[in-house]
Amino acid sequence: MIAFWKLVNIRAFALGLLLIGACSLHAQPLDTLASRFRGLPVDSIEALERTATDPRVKCTAIARLVSQYLFLGRSEDCMKAAIRGLEAAERTGNDTLIGRAHFGIGGAFMQLNDVNGALKHFNISLARFQQAGDSLGMGAVSKETAIVYQRAGDTEGTLRYMRKAQAYGLSNGIYGRSMSILARCHMELGDLDSALYYARKADVLKEPGNDPYGYANFQLTLAQVHAARGENDLAEPYFKRALAVADSAEVPEPLIHAAAGYTKLLIGQGRMAEALAWSRKGYESTGYTRLPHLLVKSTTALSDAFAAHGITDSALVYSKLAHAWRDSLILLQNKSQLQNQLFTQELKDREDAKLRAEEVAARSRNIQFGIIALIVITLGIFLLVFSRTAVVGAKAIKNLSLIALLLFFEFINLLVHPVLGEITHHSPLLMLLCMASIAALLIPLHHRMEKLITDMLVSKNNRVRLEAARRTIEELEARPGTDPTN
Repeated sequence: MIAFWKLVNIRAFALGLLLIGACSLHAQPLDTLASRFRGLPVDSIEALERTATDPRVKCTAIARLVSQYLFLGRSEDCMKAAIRGLEAAERTGNDTLIGRAHFGIGGAFMQLNDVNGALKHFNISLARFQQAGDSLGMGAVSKETAIVYQRAGDTEGTLRYMRKAQAYGLSNGIYGRSMSILARCHMELGDLDSALYYARKADVLKEPGNDPYGYANFQLTLAQVHAARGENDLAEPYFKRALAVADSAEVPEPLIHAAAGYTKLLIGQGRMAEALAWSRKGYESTGYTRLPHLLVKSTTALSDAFAAHGITDSALVYSKLAHAWRDSLILLQNKSQLQNQLFTQELKDREDAKLRAEEVAARSRNIQFGIIALIVITLGIFLLVFSRTAVVGAKAIKNLSLIALLLFFEFINLLVHPVLGEITHHSPLLMLLCMASIAALLIPLHHRMEKLITDMLVSKNNRVRLEAARRTIEELEARPGTDPTN
């Protein structure tokens, strides 16, 4: 059951990612961009991504690749594509594109069963969509966050985020999947009436059409809810419809899950021959996939059918096979955890590099501002000192020189801080001692410069005052009848 819902959620996430990608690209009509990638094989989309020069087209191609890798279970390729999408989106500075890229990374972490990584990037994505005012994007992210809580076993958290998703708005493409999530939540809570209500609302496809996978899943949701309610006569037609469509369209996942569920129903009714036939049908479908959780589901159902039929030897064989696939699933999960660590470290290194670049840029701007301020203060002091007419007191020069000293100290701090950080390994005590040593060298130099400038200023002020007195005497002597000695 859990594996089935995981597969449904992966499909729903991939579809949601495509819808968000289409809704975010305003430069071209939605159909123009999105239709370019519909129905194309992965190799063709990869080629289009490599040759795309328009960042919006590149982001759309990458979003399509992420969804395709999710469908194919290629978790490593999915994460790598999602990281490329983030790099392309950040170059545009567009909040919606960046939000969609983080949405893709969150989905890749979900594929790797890393709840914390998924939740982190979904939260970043939600914040970006909020800045862009993208309501449908916020709804899609809230739905995926609800699935994170569902996988963690927090049904109340799942319902809380599903209510947020409904408030933001659900696009047509993810509406049915969202209702299926609500049906599952209410089944887990034992509220089977509400589970049936939402299962019926999830039944949005009345014909298989171009989405046989979705149709089969919605029929299966209704079948499971009716079976949980003990309404086997109502559950059976939905099981049969899901099985018929999944079989004809050759979509193994819903076929395997529907066969397992229908086998359990038939065993409960004592219809052993039919149970064995359908469990064999489900097991045969595993030839299309080698995913361990699907093989566990099919072999377990077949073992139960053989046991119910009284064929104990075959039941034991398939029971052992189911245990072997469970062990394989554990190994696969351990491998996924290792991949998670590698991808998490790659994203952390990328974020650290971005922060370092921002710090270098900020330090460069501060250094430029410091140079400008020092030049202005220094020129002001020298203009006052060497001006022929200005008379400035020593106190003003002292204040200006103090400001210059502080600016010069901060300027040196900006220059040497990265080097000191590497030498001292950012030890606060060692950094303080180094800066105190620099200050100890600057303060005596500042005192000497201040004394020199003050002496020059006093000398200049005396000359200015003497010159002014001389001119005054000359003017008085030049006036007739004036005695300059009086």
